[in-house]
Amino acid sequence: MKPAEKAIKLYKEEYNCSQAIFSAYADELGIDEQTAIRVASSFGGGIARTGKTCGAVTGALMVIGMKQWNSEKEKEEAKAHVYKLSNQLMDEFKEKNKTLNCEELLGVSVSTPEGRAKVKANQLTGKVCHRVINDVTEILEKLNLIDEKIK
Repeated sequence: MKPAEKAIKLYKEEYNCSQAIFSAYADELGIDEQTAIRVASSFGGGIARTGKTCGAVTGALMVIGMKQWNSEKEKEEAKAHVYKLSNQLMDEFKEKNKTLNCEELLGVSVSTPEGRAKVKANQLTGKVCHRVINDVTEILEKLNLIDEKIK
């Protein structure tokens, strides 16, 4: 199953977007899926439902860090490498979506019960979240950070 398919499947199982992305790559990263789900649990809804940075993006940033950090390099060199790739991902995502902000992507506040009700009533998770999950996995593949096949 491709990462995008796996992430959408997990998202449909009511994991947040960050959990869906990060755990879709768990095998590739050498961690179990439940650990990935726990690690990413606070990042959905634009970081704990604050509507800030999109959870699909934060999940992808965790993938980059896990896959690209090289502990054999000097810390500053390792950070610079991860930051460069992270900025490439965020720049491309922003180019495609005009923003990194969850609330701006959805067009409603996810920090209130009323906003979350609008998300559900307008089926925004299917219209917006599935698209950004696909965007993030495509960008990760384009950056050649991960293998295409996920078990």
